[in-house]
Amino acid sequence: MVDIRNLISHRFRGFAPYENTLEGFRSALDFGVLNLEFDIRVAKCGTPMIYHDEHAKDKDGQTHHLCDVMADDFADLGGTFAHISTAEELFEIAREHPNKTSKLLIDIKDAGFEAAIHALVRLNRLGSRAVYVSWVPEVLYAMYDLHPEAQYCLSHWCQSPDTMTRKIHRVFKAKMGHVPRANRNLVHGERSGWFIDGPLRGELRDIVSSVCVPQNMITRALVDDYHKDGIAVTTFSYLDWEHIKRHKDRFNIDLYFIDNKQVFDKL
Repeated sequence: MVDIRNLISHRFRGFAPYENTLEGFRSALDFGVLNLEFDIRVAKCGTPMIYHDEHAKDKDGQTHHLCDVMADDFADLGGTFAHISTAEELFEIAREHPNKTSKLLIDIKDAGFEAAIHALVRLNRLGSRAVYVSWVPEVLYAMYDLHPEAQYCLSHWCQSPDTMTRKIHRVFKAKMGHVPRANRNLVHGERSGWFIDGPLRGELRDIVSSVCVPQNMITRALVDDYHKDGIAVTTFSYLDWEHIKRHKDRFNIDLYFIDNKQVFDKL
């Protein structure tokens, strides 16, 4: 059976006109959503910001990388930048909101800023609710060293990414399922991830409590392999209940990223 406990609001899509906004976050919390995923990119000054892509457009339609813009300048740039809040603002809302049982899936896109993000989580007393998610293994290794008791989720491709994906991502390939600790202490302003041909192995598998993979790449064998070690499997993204129920029956997935608020409305 799939219920609200198995659904993840993906960037609060449908809960506000723009994704990854404070308005959408509040609305999803008010609804009673129990799993809320959002993305963190880091501004030039080192401020963690709530946004998915590595770049955004200003009021004149010009593109800027977030890593090249000071957080204090976001509002003046206008355009998409005007909708981007700080992680500190979002965490303060989570701390004060009466929905205290929701999990916060914090998808960290840049590496090298883990101490600052972890400090914000601790300052707002959200450590027990935080799940640290990333496509960048350096993030998970560094965060684990800071807080080994936290929950961790690796997003990865479990089949070779297509040409379009490779055009916009830097794709690394695991050897025999192993993703080693790397020397890249700073990953700032890029879009990257790992292709693991099959399930994750080695040290990183021992760290994670869940993995996230594209729904069009999932197989029952992969799910079963992760489940034997108690690792949950999440897939993205879904728009309707028919698709969710079909994948539950076929693959036995644990949690589903939802891009359509109507899925929640039909509970």
